Amino acid sequence: MRKIFALIAFLGLALSGYADDKPSFPGGDAALQEYLAKNTRYPESAKENGIEGIISVGFVVLPDGSLHEVKVIRFVDPDLEKEAVRVVVAMPAWIPAEKDGTPIEAPAKVDVPFLLE
Repeated sequence: MRKIFALIAFLGLALSGYADDKPSFPGGDAALQEYLAKNTRYPESAKENGIEGIISVGFVVLPDGSLHEVKVIRFVDPDLEKEAVRVVVAMPAWIPAEKDGTPIEAPAKVDVPFLLE
């Protein structure tokens, strides 16, 4: 399974080398962090067991801004991973990467933090 993710990451890096820019969340990084803070729900089972971590979720942003092939690429806990995928899938459309002014599909990654206070 790890070999598959390594291959996907390698291909993603190869594809992104052809883009003039990279995909971005509407409003930029600050808007992405605000979205994650407002929409991520810490799973009760993880809270009760003191589980923390940052889940990295990779995906492909299609030319229309929709997200495809959403996959966890940094594992911590199944409940945290499920919530991270849920919140990423629910995101609004992204601004796609472009090549010569034309939107293209390109890989992107989001880190979803789960930190107890």
